[in-house]
Amino acid sequence: MKFTQPFEITKWDQSSYDEDGDLTLGRASVGKNFSDGELIGTSAAELLMVGTEAGPAAYTAVERFTGTLAGQEGDFVMVHGASSDEDASHGKIVAATGGLAGLTGTVVYEHDDQGPRLTLDYELA
Repeated sequence: MKFTQPFEITKWDQSSYDEDGDLTLGRASVGKNFSDGELIGTSAAELLMVGTEAGPAAYTAVERFTGTLAGQEGDFVMVHGASSDEDASHGKIVAATGGLAGLTGTVVYEHDDQGPRLTLDYELA
């Protein structure tokens, strides 16, 4: 099953851990709220990022969603990332528990003039 839905970023705590020359390595703890669609709940993500004088260059994230998907309650973990030359962040579901045990699929995050949104293409065994 595949759907796209908006979400709200509720937390963004960012810091640098290595600054040398024109490159900065950083991390961010990010919180999201999903309330208008198939996903109802929250997520917590840790992002590792690299920036240059020109701006962000790339990130990779591990994110845990807690709530319901299509009426099934549980948690699942996604990994995703992108570089600055990509329009979207692609990833996949790597683990799931509770009523979501057996969940597999792919994720695409997009942030543009339409706002932040997630596309989830999944199967629930």
